[in-house]
Amino acid sequence: MNRLNLLKIVLGLSFLILAVQGKSQAAMDTIFKIEGKVMPVDVIKVTPTYVSFVVPGNAETFTIERKQIQKIVYKNGRVEEYNKPVFEMIDDYSWEAVWLTEDKKDVADLYRRGAITAESPSSSRSHKAAKKNATIRLQKKAAAMKGTVVYVTKKMTTGGYGESPGYYYEGEVYGLEPLEEDEAGGSVDGDVVL
Repeated sequence: MNRLNLLKIVLGLSFLILAVQGKSQAAMDTIFKIEGKVMPVDVIKVTPTYVSFVVPGNAETFTIERKQIQKIVYKNGRVEEYNKPVFEMIDDYSWEAVWLTEDKKDVADLYRRGAITAESPSSSRSHKAAKKNATIRLQKKAAAMKGTVVYVTKKMTTGGYGESPGYYYEGEVYGLEPLEEDEAGGSVDGDVVL
């Protein structure tokens, strides 16, 4: 019985210590720097040009310029955003991750998804804007087919002097993995599997 009581006391004290440490760590402010570094600190002062803070376990006060900070999450849950991060992670199947190539070697080891076309809207004001709009439309169509690379087989500029500028693409979409097949033997994306 004596041993059992001692074990209960030791376990109880252990849980109490862990709970107190968890609360002390949770009751901290967090600075997220624009390059991605996360700093658990206690913020002392925020001015228009810098932020002063103390690192737990150190009595020294540090300062950092606000232009280096993406956001601060305070211990009470309040969030102050200052700058955008330097880079953002994007999903593999996001349209922004799709890239275009005209070199067949770039798609040699990839899996074909299908053929696509895209053209710019008639409201484009310049050839540069028309090309950008057509490229984005092509990337979005490729992402919808779970593709990551578009092998461009044809591109064409339309519209002359006094006409609306336009841009047209034809290409083949390729992905990193083979298409998943459903129970009927067809692909999930609706392409015919031979």
